[in-house]
Amino acid sequence: MNIDLKSEEDRVNLLPDFIEIREKCLSNSPKNSPNSNYYFNQLIKIWDLNSEILWAQGYWEDYRKYGEIALDCATKLNKRDIEGRILNELGWAQMEQENFDIAQRCFSDSLQVFEEIGDRVGQGQSIRYMGVLHFRRHYFGLALKSYLEAMKMAQDGLKLDPLNQRLLHQESEIHNLLGNFYFRLWNIKASRRELVAGLRGFRTLHKLYVAPTPTSSSTPNSYSYLYFQSAPLLTLGRVAMLSGQYRKAERYFKRCVLLCKRIDRPDTKAGVLFRMAELAKLQGKNKKAEKLAKKAGHFAEKEIPSLQKRTQNFRFQQQGNRRKQFKAVFDKIRMVVTLSIDLLFYAPLVLLQSIGYYTLFIMAKLAAKMRR
Repeated sequence: MNIDLKSEEDRVNLLPDFIEIREKCLSNSPKNSPNSNYYFNQLIKIWDLNSEILWAQGYWEDYRKYGEIALDCATKLNKRDIEGRILNELGWAQMEQENFDIAQRCFSDSLQVFEEIGDRVGQGQSIRYMGVLHFRRHYFGLALKSYLEAMKMAQDGLKLDPLNQRLLHQESEIHNLLGNFYFRLWNIKASRRELVAGLRGFRTLHKLYVAPTPTSSSTPNSYSYLYFQSAPLLTLGRVAMLSGQYRKAERYFKRCVLLCKRIDRPDTKAGVLFRMAELAKLQGKNKKAEKLAKKAGHFAEKEIPSLQKRTQNFRFQQQGNRRKQFKAVFDKIRMVVTLSIDLLFYAPLVLLQSIGYYTLFIMAKLAAKMRR
């Protein structure tokens, strides 16, 4: 039976079959009997294959439904490692839907599971995901603390096992996250350094563990490390744009768009289209900016609420909607206050550095205007 998960009808029709396998899995007693394990392995195999597509396409609501079924089965059969992994995966899906409290519970529960079974790599992943959650909530001090803790765990593990795929992946992910973190605090040099390290890490992983070119037998898995390369490319474009290197920014954005088309990743494609709209606005190409923002909003409309809000605010600014402009400014001020207070408590030196970098940035902008 061929199933196209891009079709809403097929995603809905697959659900009863998934539930039926769970029932077969749980109805075979005692736990961990051959029949029970057989159906559980089938369930997780289907979950792993389908969840990758649902994740890549940003179908978070469907992702959550199937994930909760797989989690229920793993929990009742005491498959702790898989329980911890799925808790992290579901937490991320909830975070993408901006259900932050639920996401935090998932990550905390996952961390507890991995601590109980002694899985250090799993613990690092849970801590890293918690860091992303703190970052999304603008608790930058807590985010940095989580990133650095997860990085230390990954690097300590790599000293003992230098080619461990999970640890190399963890290290590359954290470089990318730190690059985004420093970018938001105006530390362009540190941001670029971390992003380049992350991109290099994902390219190395792609060479070591994945067929370098598509073949007739390729699966979505064959593109997994290409998938992760799109995020640092996007942020490197933003770094170049902030630095006033518009042509360089455009090159990064175009490379990101081409990669997103190749691997069919709509979430990052929507993000890069939005950043291209910002770039067009900076270049004075307002009609192009409006067109790109509208296109980005179309991609983000159903599955990426946070980006949808940003594209709406951008278009309101383009259209001169004063009320919406005021709300967008108020939201930014509130964000800056929140992250400043958090950094003051957890990373005061980083806060001082970011103030310094921002001051230098403003002075450079003023100097450039005076020369014109």
